[in-house]
Amino acid sequence: MDAAFLLAETRTTPIHVAGLQVFKVPEGASPHFVSELYASMRSFPVTAEPFNYQLAGGLVGKLLPTWEIRDDVDLDYHFRYSALPHPGGERELGILVSRLHSVHMDLTRPQWEMHLIEGLQGNRFAIYFKMHHALVDGTAAMRLMTLSNDPDDGFAPPVWAADLGQEFSHRAPDESLLERASEVLRKEVAGLPSLTRGVARSARGLLGLPDSDDLTAIGAAPRTILNVKIGGQRRVATHREDLARTRSIARAAGGTVNDVVLAACGGALRRYLFAIGKLPDMSLVASVPVALMREERAASGNAVTSLLARLGTDIEDPRRRFEEVKRASEAGKAHLKEMTETAVANYTMVLAVPVLITGRFPDLATLVPPLFNLIISNVPGPRARLRFHGAEMEAFYPVSQIGQGMALNITVIGYADQLAFGLVACRDSVPSMQRLAVAIGEAFDELDAAFLSPTPEADTAPARRKKARSPRSGPGPSPGQASRRTARARANRAAK
Repeated sequence: MDAAFLLAETRTTPIHVAGLQVFKVPEGASPHFVSELYASMRSFPVTAEPFNYQLAGGLVGKLLPTWEIRDDVDLDYHFRYSALPHPGGERELGILVSRLHSVHMDLTRPQWEMHLIEGLQGNRFAIYFKMHHALVDGTAAMRLMTLSNDPDDGFAPPVWAADLGQEFSHRAPDESLLERASEVLRKEVAGLPSLTRGVARSARGLLGLPDSDDLTAIGAAPRTILNVKIGGQRRVATHREDLARTRSIARAAGGTVNDVVLAACGGALRRYLFAIGKLPDMSLVASVPVALMREERAASGNAVTSLLARLGTDIEDPRRRFEEVKRASEAGKAHLKEMTETAVANYTMVLAVPVLITGRFPDLATLVPPLFNLIISNVPGPRARLRFHGAEMEAFYPVSQIGQGMALNITVIGYADQLAFGLVACRDSVPSMQRLAVAIGEAFDELDAAFLSPTPEADTAPARRKKARSPRSGPGPSPGQASRRTARARANRAAK
C-alpha cells in the first residue's frame, strides 16, 4: 500500500497528509516568541526516523520502492517560517494552508515539511506539518508528536530530533528477495479463499444480485459532482464540534461517536448538495478507513483498510438517516472481520485499483462508475490539552488528500474536548466549500434536536429551519462561536 501511494501520485494529485495546529502564545512571553522559537528549533539537526528517510534511487527504487537513511538532510528546505498578512484572521490562514497543501513534495528528499506561521489574530501562531502518505497514515502520524500535557514542561526538541522510541521499518538491504517473495506468496495463497468470498459479497451490486443484508455493495455509489476529474489546486475548510455533545447523541441514539460523525457528514452533504441543486436520488457512499494492528514501535508505513458505508443522504428524517448509517457501518465492520489479515490487505488494494487507474488516466474519472463518493476518516487524537514550549494548542485540524474521481475528503481528529473536522476539496470542482463546513454544524444541531430533545416535533424542526448561518472562510469557528451555537440550540429546545 505504501508503494501504491507513490505510484498513484501525479501532477494534479499530490498524495500527502498534513495537520494544522493552532497555538496561543504564553502569557508574559516575549513579543518575539515565535521568531525565537523558530531559531531554537532550527538549531537541531535532523537525526530522528522517519524524518531522515529518503527513497532509494535507481531501477530498484522505482520497481520496489524502499527507504534508506540520509545523513545530510537540508533542514532549511524542510522547516520554513511564514507570516500572515494583516489582519491575520482565519481567512488568511486558510488561504495560506490551501496553497501549501497544493504543492507537491520533492521525491528526491525526505518526505516532510513543517511551516511555522506567525501573525494569527489573538496573539496566536500555527504549525502546518505535512508528510507523504507513503511514509505515514493518520494513526502513525499521531505518534510523531513532541507535545507535552505538563503545563510546566516548557521545552521539547523538534520532532525531527526527538527520540520517539520507534524503530526503523524500511526493508533491510541484505534481505533476500527470493525468501521475501516466497513468504509473501505463501500468505497470498492461504488468504485467497477468504479474499474471494469477501469480494464476492461486496460485488453483488455489480453482478446484479440482490442484497441480503445491510452491507454496502460495490457499485452502490451514485455519480455526483464530487466524482469528477480534478485539478491540482486545493481548498481547505474546517469545523470544530463539542465532543461531549457528540457522545451524548451517540448514547441517546444507541450508536458510536463514529456513527454520529458519519450521520452528521451525511446530513451536511444532503443540505449542501440540495442547496446547489445537485442532490442525487440515491444515497452517497463513503469509504471509511479502519486502522489495522501494527507493530507497536513501527516508525512509518500504512496499516489501514476501509469499509464502504451509505450516508443516508436520500433520507430527510435525521433519526432514520442515523439508523441507516449505523447499520451500514456495523455490516462493513463485520464483513472485514470475516476475512483473514492478508485477505483484508488485498481487499483494500482491490478497492484501490480503480482509484489508481483513474489517477494515472484522469479522463476516466468521468467514465468509470465511482466505487464511493468521498473518504470520511476519524483518527483518534490526544485527550489531554497539549503544549509546545509553553504554548497551549487550541486546535488540531487534519488536512488530508483527494484524487481523481474523488474531489472531497473529510477527516476528523478528536483532541481534548472537541472534534476537529478538516475538509479538503478540489478548488475547481467543489463550489462554496465553506458552506459545507457550516452545514456540518447544522447537521449536528439536527441530530441534537432529534435525539436529545424530548419533544415529538423534534424530527420536523430542522426542515422548518430556513435561515442558514453565514459562511466563514478559514479554519472554522472559534471556541466562543461554537459555544454560542450550542447555547442557541439549547435555547431553542427550551422554548419548545
